[in-house]
Parts: sequence; structure tokens; C-alpha cells
Amino acid sequence: MDYLAVKHTHMLLAVLSIILFYVRSFSRLKTATLAKNKIVFIGSHSIDTLLLVSAIALIVMAGFNPLEQSWLLEKIILVIAYIALGIVAARQSSQSARVILLVVTTFILLAIGYLASAKNAFIL
Repeated sequence: MDYLAVKHTHMLLAVLSIILFYVRSFSRLKTATLAKNKIVFIGSHSIDTLLLVSAIALIVMAGFNPLEQSWLLEKIILVIAYIALGIVAARQSSQSARVILLVVTTFILLAIGYLASAKNAFIL
């Protein structure tokens, strides 16, 4: 498979992952029935797994080294933070804590998108 096809697959999976993240998040703010739906749960985790596989494929195909490309290292750190905050938010019983975590993860997603498109690091 060529690089461009993997890149477009990765971008599509990222969009689907973000959509499902917000579907689950807003569902948890209301009744949580959709967030607990087995198809949504399995679909979301399957897409996230494929997203990770495509990310690794892109890194290998492009020959990127996160220790040399600081934007990529920042993106990886932000993805880990996004996953961790998503887990924390899912376990919160406080509605206000969930909203705050949703806002924070939204900013993290925006930063990840910026890093992916601009390839300019924020800090490193």
C-alpha cells in the first residue's frame, strides 16, 4: 500500500474516532445509553486500534523518528494525554468534571490536528 493511501486512511480513521469520541462523551452527559451500546463500544475501539496501526505504518513508511521530529514526539505525548483523559472522563461521576475534561480533550485534539498538518512543534 502506498504512503498516500495509508495517510488518507489514517485521516479518515481519525475523523471517525473523533466523531465516536464525542458521541460517547455527549451520551455520558445525558443518559449514557449510547456510550454503553456494545456496537458503539466495539466500533470505537476497533477504529482506534486501526488508527494506531495506520499511525505506526505512516511513521515507518516515512522513516520518521520521534526523537528527531519534535512535532511527532509532541503529537505522541498529546495522544497519550488524550487517551488518559478520556479514560478519566469516562469514570467520572461528576457532570461538571466530565464537561471540563471534554473541553480539555477538545483542545488536545485541536493541538494534535495542528501538529499533524503544520508539523511545527509547540514546545520541543
